[in-house]
Amino acid sequence: MFHTILVPLDGSPVGEQALAAAARLARAVNATIHLVHVHYPNSLTPIVIETLPIIDADLQSLAAEHERYYLNQIASSPTLAGISTVVTRLEGSVAESLAAHAEAIQANLIVMTTHGWSGFEHFWLGSVAEALLRLTHTPLWLMRPGEPAQRAAQPLRRILVPLDGSERSEQVLPHAQALAAIDEARLILVRIINRQSRRSATAGADPRQEAEAYLSTVAARLEAQGVPTDIAVGSADQPARAVLSLSRELQVDAIALATRGQGGWQRLMVGSTADKVIRASPIPVLVARP
Repeated sequence: MFHTILVPLDGSPVGEQALAAAARLARAVNATIHLVHVHYPNSLTPIVIETLPIIDADLQSLAAEHERYYLNQIASSPTLAGISTVVTRLEGSVAESLAAHAEAIQANLIVMTTHGWSGFEHFWLGSVAEALLRLTHTPLWLMRPGEPAQRAAQPLRRILVPLDGSERSEQVLPHAQALAAIDEARLILVRIINRQSRRSATAGADPRQEAEAYLSTVAARLEAQGVPTDIAVGSADQPARAVLSLSRELQVDAIALATRGQGGWQRLMVGSTADKVIRASPIPVLVARP
């Protein structure tokens, strides 16, 4: 499923930490990696002294040459040895340019760190990751800075998949399945119920039993497709914290979730909850926007 992988780079060592994970996935499925840098000028209006611009076309050309050289260096690095690689330099608004390019090349996955420091005069990876979640339907594989290269190269064994009972939240499942298939990992489906609603439940409607029944139905469907699947139910006043706590307790290697669910508080993956999981997770997060 992940045949075309896009890796945005901003020229920083932090941004390059995504390369090991992208390379492992690409080798597993014989995918092509597209290395992309977006040049974002510091100012749209050139500085002028006595009507002469300081930044002229020659210097702009030199910057472009420098950035292409950097991308070609990365493409020829040992990390990407033997992988089909394409390098692209773009200009313009970073997130919008990346989203458009992902669509143009029909990318199946964007792999990037959630923060970076730019050696090319502009810091953008952190804010760009957030913007891409709103701009593209291409799944993102997001990692926090500091993820050891050796850990990124290790196989996945357990992937936590929070669901809220909606079809929208389940749209992450095909992507999670594709990721799990690479290493024959287990999917752990989890639903967090509102602790308050559990306390106020009537005798004929136990939220935990309803959650378990729902997860068991989804798990049975996945098992029939050959995907090893477990379920877990938690209760909390803060769903994001509960998801992160379960990820530690169950010793999962990654979290896969949709950025939007449906319904009210009791529905898990509504906006801010997904954002909190993405920001706070110490392990990689696969994010899909329905």
